[in-house]
Amino acid sequence: MGPKKGNPISEVILPLIHQVACIQMNLSDAYLYLTYLYSDDSTATGFGAYVQDKSLTSWFYAQSVLKYITGRGNKVCIPDIQRPEIDTQGRIQCAMAALNMEKELKVILHRLLDLALNIKDNQTLNHSKDWIFKQQRNEERLAREIDELKKKEQAQNRAVEDETYLQGSPRKMPRREPSASK
Repeated sequence: MGPKKGNPISEVILPLIHQVACIQMNLSDAYLYLTYLYSDDSTATGFGAYVQDKSLTSWFYAQSVLKYITGRGNKVCIPDIQRPEIDTQGRIQCAMAALNMEKELKVILHRLLDLALNIKDNQTLNHSKDWIFKQQRNEERLAREIDELKKKEQAQNRAVEDETYLQGSPRKMPRREPSASK
């Protein structure tokens, strides 16, 4: 005999749960790309390590959502959600795209919570609360990390500008007129 299945998830909220899993997979992909962008030695303990960890945890969350769906006796049907074109952007823009995906996920989770309350699905309600709590922490942390990255980038730009200003252009000495008084 196979494992005992719970009550199937309502068809009203199942598409939202599928969206949550899909966005988590896309977030994992985005964080994996950010890991590639921030793989230099200077960020190994900072943002690079953070996004590498987020890539793995986002994939883990996606798997846990899929296990929740199958555990309740439903089939997994991942919707086709367009992933942002993060591989053509710079570092900060790519991190901002990940933050926008995190915000989109938070909106979907709140809609899921509202629907679970309306149809009185206690299991989904409890999972939604847990997911929202984790999502809020993730979003706040990513926003802080992006602010720090912007400050570092501005400081680097100022340092480059200052260095360029100090070096300046080579100055030519004015020609001396030969003196006619000899």
